[in-house]
Amino acid sequence: MTKLALKTWLALGVTGVMLLGVMATPALSHHSFAMYDQTIKKTVTGKITRFIPGANHAQILFELMGPAGKIAVENGKPVQWGVETGSAAQLARGGVTVNSFVPGTIITVTLNPLRDGRKFGVLRGALIKCGTAMPAAGCTAETGQSFLERE
Repeated sequence: MTKLALKTWLALGVTGVMLLGVMATPALSHHSFAMYDQTIKKTVTGKITRFIPGANHAQILFELMGPAGKIAVENGKPVQWGVETGSAAQLARGGVTVNSFVPGTIITVTLNPLRDGRKFGVLRGALIKCGTAMPAAGCTAETGQSFLERE
């Protein structure tokens, strides 16, 4: 093999290794869950205001509801909460479609809240869907449909 051929093969090999590294980076670029307090599990019920599907994670934004089915108010405004769920593939495997969680749907979620106190968390239990009216016994696994059980 000539020096030129050896250099060409070496350059191709180095380029190939670099391309593999660049292509593998997105698979490794998953964020940490350190921002969530994993020592606390909080269960909240609310009415969906927005469902944001995403390739890595989906988010469900909702107005917090009290036990009587009334929207919780703080400083004259509805209390907003949000929860981060799994990936689009996990959602699909769990039976979730774009139309599964439309605005106005009542849900109950168990989550690990953010450490900084903002009203947002990561799903750490069932995501329960209860339709558009609060069941008399509350939105629970017995009165609604469970999706995406995550521990």
